[in-house]
Amino acid sequence: MNARTLPVSDDDIVAQPALDERRLRHALGRFATGVVVISCGSGESLHAMTANAFMSGSLKPPLIVVSVGTRARMHERLMDDTHFGVSVLSNEQEPHSRHFAGEPQTWLVPGFAAVDGLPGVMLLERAVARFATRIVDRHPCGDHTLFIGEVLVFALDEQAPLVFFGGRYGSVATDRC
Repeated sequence: MNARTLPVSDDDIVAQPALDERRLRHALGRFATGVVVISCGSGESLHAMTANAFMSGSLKPPLIVVSVGTRARMHERLMDDTHFGVSVLSNEQEPHSRHFAGEPQTWLVPGFAAVDGLPGVMLLERAVARFATRIVDRHPCGDHTLFIGEVLVFALDEQAPLVFFGGRYGSVATDRC
Protein backbone atom coordinates (compact mmCIF):
# COMPACT_ATOMS: atom_id res chain seq x y z
CA MET A 1 0.00 0.00 0.00
CA ASN A 2 1.29 3.42 -0.92
CA ALA A 3 0.84 6.04 1.76
CA ARG A 4 0.81 9.73 0.93
CA THR A 5 1.87 12.36 3.38
CA LEU A 6 -0.19 15.50 3.47
CA PRO A 7 1.96 18.63 3.40
CA VAL A 8 1.57 19.92 6.95
CA SER A 9 4.06 22.03 8.82
CA ASP A 10 4.06 23.10 12.44
CA ASP A 11 2.92 26.54 11.27
CA ASP A 12 -0.12 24.98 9.55
CA ILE A 13 -1.12 23.20 12.73
CA VAL A 14 -0.85 26.31 14.91
CA ALA A 15 -2.57 28.58 12.36
CA GLN A 16 -5.53 26.27 11.69
CA PRO A 17 -8.90 27.72 12.68
CA ALA A 18 -11.27 25.60 14.78
CA LEU A 19 -12.52 22.49 13.04
CA ASP A 20 -15.87 22.79 11.31
CA GLU A 21 -17.83 20.39 13.55
CA ARG A 22 -20.63 19.97 11.04
CA ARG A 23 -18.22 18.94 8.25
CA LEU A 24 -16.32 16.70 10.67
CA ARG A 25 -19.57 14.97 11.64
CA HIS A 26 -20.35 14.54 7.92
CA ALA A 27 -16.89 13.07 7.29
CA LEU A 28 -17.24 10.68 10.23
CA GLY A 29 -20.64 9.66 8.84
CA ARG A 30 -18.85 8.24 5.80
CA PHE A 31 -17.95 5.23 7.97
CA ALA A 32 -20.71 2.63 7.74
CA THR A 33 -21.64 1.20 11.13
CA GLY A 34 -24.05 -1.20 12.68
CA VAL A 35 -26.69 0.10 15.06
CA VAL A 36 -27.00 -1.02 18.66
CA VAL A 37 -29.24 -0.35 21.62
CA ILE A 38 -27.37 -0.01 24.90
CA SER A 39 -29.44 -0.90 27.96
CA CYS A 40 -29.06 -0.99 31.71
CA GLY A 41 -31.36 -1.62 34.62
CA SER A 42 -34.58 -3.60 34.61
CA GLY A 43 -38.26 -3.15 35.31
CA GLU A 44 -39.15 0.48 36.02
CA SER A 45 -35.45 1.43 36.07
CA LEU A 46 -34.74 0.07 32.56
CA HIS A 47 -33.06 2.68 30.37
CA ALA A 48 -32.00 2.23 26.75
CA MET A 49 -30.43 4.34 24.02
CA THR A 50 -29.44 3.93 20.38
CA ALA A 51 -25.76 4.12 19.51
CA ASN A 52 -23.41 3.29 16.67
CA ALA A 53 -20.18 3.80 18.61
CA PHE A 54 -19.67 0.14 19.49
CA MET A 55 -16.76 -2.20 18.87
CA SER A 56 -15.07 -5.39 19.89
CA GLY A 57 -12.30 -4.69 22.36
CA SER A 58 -10.71 -8.10 22.86
CA LEU A 59 -11.41 -11.80 22.55
CA LYS A 60 -9.18 -12.79 25.50
CA PRO A 61 -10.59 -11.54 27.77
CA PRO A 62 -13.91 -11.03 25.93
CA LEU A 63 -14.42 -7.26 25.96
CA ILE A 64 -16.66 -4.84 24.08
CA VAL A 65 -16.57 -1.03 24.08
CA VAL A 66 -19.35 1.54 23.79
CA SER A 67 -18.86 5.28 23.59
CA VAL A 68 -21.52 7.42 25.29
CA GLY A 69 -21.72 11.22 25.30
CA THR A 70 -21.24 12.81 28.70
CA ARG A 71 -24.51 14.75 28.33
CA ALA A 72 -26.58 11.63 27.59
CA ARG A 73 -28.82 10.29 30.37
CA MET A 74 -27.26 6.88 29.72
CA HIS A 75 -23.85 8.28 30.67
CA GLU A 76 -24.89 8.99 34.24
CA ARG A 77 -26.53 5.56 34.49
CA LEU A 78 -23.38 3.77 33.26
CA MET A 79 -21.18 5.79 35.60
CA ASP A 80 -23.21 4.45 38.54
CA ASP A 81 -24.04 0.95 37.24
CA THR A 82 -21.99 -2.26 37.16
CA HIS A 83 -23.52 -3.97 34.10
CA PHE A 84 -24.94 -3.07 30.70
CA GLY A 85 -26.36 -4.82 27.68
CA VAL A 86 -25.82 -4.29 23.96
CA SER A 87 -28.32 -5.45 21.35
CA VAL A 88 -27.15 -5.30 17.72
CA LEU A 89 -30.23 -4.38 15.70
CA SER A 90 -31.53 -6.39 12.76
CA ASN A 91 -32.58 -4.77 9.49
CA GLU A 92 -36.19 -5.08 10.73
CA GLN A 93 -35.54 -3.02 13.85
CA GLU A 94 -35.12 0.48 12.43
CA PRO A 95 -38.18 1.62 14.45
CA HIS A 96 -36.35 0.47 17.61
CA SER A 97 -33.33 2.55 16.64
CA ARG A 98 -35.47 5.63 16.10
CA HIS A 99 -37.43 5.03 19.31
CA PHE A 100 -34.35 4.78 21.53
CA ALA A 101 -32.70 7.72 19.72
CA GLY A 102 -35.42 10.06 20.98
CA GLU A 103 -38.04 9.71 18.19
CA PRO A 104 -40.84 7.92 20.08
CA GLN A 105 -42.62 5.30 17.99
CA THR A 106 -45.94 5.34 19.85
CA TRP A 107 -47.11 2.09 18.28
CA LEU A 108 -43.89 0.22 19.18
CA VAL A 109 -43.77 -2.06 22.21
CA PRO A 110 -40.10 -3.09 22.49
CA GLY A 111 -39.62 -6.59 23.82
CA PHE A 112 -36.78 -6.93 26.31
CA ALA A 113 -35.68 -10.24 27.78
CA ALA A 114 -34.00 -10.73 31.14
CA VAL A 115 -30.62 -12.44 31.34
CA ASP A 116 -30.51 -15.35 33.80
CA GLY A 117 -28.24 -14.56 36.73
CA LEU A 118 -27.87 -10.88 35.78
CA PRO A 119 -30.88 -9.04 37.20
CA GLY A 120 -29.70 -5.61 36.00
CA VAL A 121 -29.36 -6.54 32.32
CA MET A 122 -32.17 -6.62 29.75
CA LEU A 123 -31.60 -7.29 26.04
CA LEU A 124 -33.82 -6.59 23.04
CA GLU A 125 -35.56 -9.60 21.60
CA ARG A 126 -34.98 -10.46 17.93
CA ALA A 127 -31.67 -8.58 17.74
CA VAL A 128 -28.87 -9.94 15.53
CA ALA A 129 -26.53 -10.31 18.51
CA ARG A 130 -26.94 -9.61 22.21
CA PHE A 131 -24.25 -9.09 24.84
CA ALA A 132 -24.60 -8.91 28.62
CA THR A 133 -21.54 -7.33 30.21
CA ARG A 134 -19.95 -6.32 33.48
CA ILE A 135 -18.31 -2.89 33.38
CA VAL A 136 -14.57 -3.36 33.90
CA ASP A 137 -13.31 0.10 32.97
CA ARG A 138 -14.30 3.62 31.99
CA HIS A 139 -12.10 6.00 30.00
CA PRO A 140 -12.85 9.70 29.44
CA CYS A 141 -12.60 10.51 25.72
CA GLY A 142 -13.33 14.20 25.05
CA ASP A 143 -17.07 14.77 25.29
CA HIS A 144 -17.68 11.00 25.59
CA THR A 145 -16.67 8.17 27.89
CA LEU A 146 -15.60 4.75 26.65
CA PHE A 147 -17.29 2.04 28.71
CA ILE A 148 -15.54 -1.31 28.55
CA GLY A 149 -17.65 -4.33 29.33
CA GLU A 150 -16.53 -7.90 29.89
CA VAL A 151 -18.91 -10.17 27.96
CA LEU A 152 -20.54 -12.55 30.43
CA VAL A 153 -23.27 -13.93 28.16
CA PHE A 154 -24.00 -13.50 24.47
CA ALA A 155 -26.50 -14.75 21.89
CA LEU A 156 -26.40 -14.74 18.10
CA ASP A 157 -29.23 -14.91 15.56
CA GLU A 158 -28.92 -15.42 11.82
CA GLN A 159 -30.43 -12.24 10.36
CA ALA A 160 -29.21 -9.26 8.40
CA PRO A 161 -28.04 -6.30 10.52
CA LEU A 162 -29.28 -2.71 10.41
CA VAL A 163 -26.62 -0.41 8.95
CA PHE A 164 -26.17 3.35 9.29
CA PHE A 165 -24.27 5.37 6.67
CA GLY A 166 -24.31 9.04 5.78
CA GLY A 167 -27.26 9.78 8.07
CA ARG A 168 -29.42 7.01 6.59
CA TYR A 169 -30.40 3.49 7.52
CA GLY A 170 -29.71 0.56 5.24
CA SER A 171 -29.18 -3.15 5.25
CA VAL A 172 -26.66 -5.64 4.04
CA ALA A 173 -27.85 -8.32 1.67
CA THR A 174 -26.48 -11.59 2.95
CA ASP A 175 -26.86 -15.23 2.07
CA ARG A 176 -25.33 -16.15 5.39
CA CYS A 177 -24.76 -13.95 8.44
